[in-house]
Amino acid sequence: MPRADSKAFKISLVASMIALTAIFELINRALPLRVPWGMSIDFVALPIMITFFLIGTRYSIVVALGMYGMLLVIGFAGFVGGTMKFVATVPMVLVFGGLALTPLKNKDDPSLTFKSIPKFLFASALAIIARCGAACVMNYYWAIPLFFSVPVEQLIDSMFFGSIWGFITFISSMNLTQGVIDLGVAWAIVFGVGSIRRLASSRL
Repeated sequence: MPRADSKAFKISLVASMIALTAIFELINRALPLRVPWGMSIDFVALPIMITFFLIGTRYSIVVALGMYGMLLVIGFAGFVGGTMKFVATVPMVLVFGGLALTPLKNKDDPSLTFKSIPKFLFASALAIIARCGAACVMNYYWAIPLFFSVPVEQLIDSMFFGSIWGFITFISSMNLTQGVIDLGVAWAIVFGVGSIRRLASSRL
């Protein structure tokens, strides 16, 4: 049986990826690059996308839930930061997972669907749009008002050039950057030179 198809491999991979999210968060706390309410540029969600490209949607969602639990315990921004990281990352997984069920998929080996660069770029564009939309909505209605305990309109006047478009542009630019990092680095690790798919495909 190929290693990637074994239950033991999948369980050990998921556990390793959840642990890796914790390691990346500790690195992020030591060398932070974040905005005041907890949004950060980091590699914490990278293991989620690596898991998706290796063994699919269901297992990557499990890693996302594990990441969320880790962030609630050790995350810099606690509940708000952990929730926002989860909400921003899961839409990307769902977009990729949904597209993998369409005629876009590789018919010979669905797990290689997004090895194709055109398919990967198309899916990435849709996934990042979904991420930005979810992040804008959650920041506007929940995260920013909760974090600062003031109406979001007041913060937009003082922090986002007094414009809702300034708010959308800023939040989207942060999530665009993070989305490109998460997807691009994960794709390079899984499908690029020195691909870890070689390990996943080796036989027990």
